[in-house]
Amino acid sequence: METPNVAFANHNSAIDEGRVGIIAGQGDLPLTLAETLKNRGEMPFLLLVKGEADPEKYTDYPHEIIPITKIGKFLKALKREECRRVTMVGPVARPDFKNLFPDFEGLKLLGRITSAVSKGDDGLMRAITAFVEEKGFKIVGAHEIAQELLSTQGTLGANHPNEGDLKDINKGIAVIQALGEFDIGQAVIVRDEYVLGIEAAEGTENLIKRCATHKFEYPAGVLVKLSKPGQDLRADMPTVGPDTVRQAINANLRGIAIEAEASQIVDRDETIRLADEAGLFLLGTVVPR
Repeated sequence: METPNVAFANHNSAIDEGRVGIIAGQGDLPLTLAETLKNRGEMPFLLLVKGEADPEKYTDYPHEIIPITKIGKFLKALKREECRRVTMVGPVARPDFKNLFPDFEGLKLLGRITSAVSKGDDGLMRAITAFVEEKGFKIVGAHEIAQELLSTQGTLGANHPNEGDLKDINKGIAVIQALGEFDIGQAVIVRDEYVLGIEAAEGTENLIKRCATHKFEYPAGVLVKLSKPGQDLRADMPTVGPDTVRQAINANLRGIAIEAEASQIVDRDETIRLADEAGLFLLGTVVPR
């Protein structure tokens, strides 16, 4: 199965739409996005969520560190830096509401957050996204301003899934879609059509670690990761990268399947290289909606 060539849109029009503000949470994707924009001639401004994004990674970029509940500071910084487009990248842990000290804007948002996070994993980011948008900023997804991060359709790398793997992938897709209405996780691990684990609040990394206890002498399952039905991809698009592959290797998995055109790959070349060396397949699969 070959990966088709994908033509990406010209980015010059995006530059004319104003500076990009990146609200950065956990993981490597915020930095990858910043590097992509910088290499294209744009210098984004980063708002690092305190306790989530690692400031040491962003020393080469203009940034400010702000607690998640100080939304007024977020808004002032975005306005000061003339960021008309805003993207939220990287997961953010649910806050401890017993220890929250919001600013005035954060206080107005607090009621929404409290209600939203009780409804599932995506609630926090959706609430913040809607609030920021109401203040006059254009919310965009990382995939909308850096389409080169998107997974393409087909096998990515040298290794291919076999017939059994494809059955496991289809089972994983069905499980995630069935649980979508409950807003539970983006990932599942399936072996011989038996579900070893479903991602919940712990995230994909800890799902893989948990399923590593089911390792066998031969490869023990396939990781399937895709968006839930109705998920706002502007705030939380499924993402894999080199760390995902390393975790899959440690758990003795056979491969990783992600949704084509609706998932992002951090450091694509290194991700594929690691998978190829380990004999893992990477597959961008079309998901019926």
